[in-house]
Amino acid sequence: MEGVDPRRGSATLKQAALAFLALGSLIGVFFVKPIPQDPAYHQFADQRTLLGTPHALNVASNLPFLVVGLAALYNILAKRELLLPEPEARILWLLLAVAVFLTGFGSAYYHWAPSDATLFWDRLPMAVGFSALLGIMVLERVNGSLGRILWAPLLLAGVGTLLYWRWGGDLRFYGLLQGWAIVLVPVILLLFPAPFRGTSWMALALGLYALSKVLEHFDRPIYGALGVVSGHSLKHLAAAAGSGYLFVHLVRRRPL
Repeated sequence: MEGVDPRRGSATLKQAALAFLALGSLIGVFFVKPIPQDPAYHQFADQRTLLGTPHALNVASNLPFLVVGLAALYNILAKRELLLPEPEARILWLLLAVAVFLTGFGSAYYHWAPSDATLFWDRLPMAVGFSALLGIMVLERVNGSLGRILWAPLLLAGVGTLLYWRWGGDLRFYGLLQGWAIVLVPVILLLFPAPFRGTSWMALALGLYALSKVLEHFDRPIYGALGVVSGHSLKHLAAAAGSGYLFVHLVRRRPL
């Protein structure tokens, strides 16, 4: 049809597919039984105390989050030449950097004395980080106008998932938020063309985060095999490295 840009129609279809995936999974959660926190979750393989620090390596392995978060904050605040296609993007990248930094404290606090109460402070900055990353992807890759509308509600919803778990005893919505970050971000990378070079750094970040989930799952077998470090401690290192490559992407990306 004359006067119709086929690229606009293709983008609309992709956005509709993404919305269907997000809304469909949200509706599906209501058909799942409430998911309580498993008390056995706190029983990590490496229980050693070193230099008076309980669960020492699980605590100490959070240090890279602090380093990555501080480096990211410096780059975002000091480098005005960063490629940011939307003004709100700097806010979201700052929130993501703060979330990574605070994850170092929250996770160390939790592993010092594992319980549901301390786990809340471990997961809270992660929820903000997942929400910020989703907001960045919508704002920078999917649709700038839609991203400007959704980024604040996404952050509030992310925090809400943790409050719902802490006082409602139900992990369904926090699990959905994490699932969105794991599934929707790669889908967006595949469906929506990059407005800049450097997407490979983000793909590497996602790969390292996927590796961290594998290491977390095999916490005890890895500790049994290595005897020196557990899967959960290695999970922290892989997740921190993945976080770092997100900011490498931000600093090194260039216009097409």
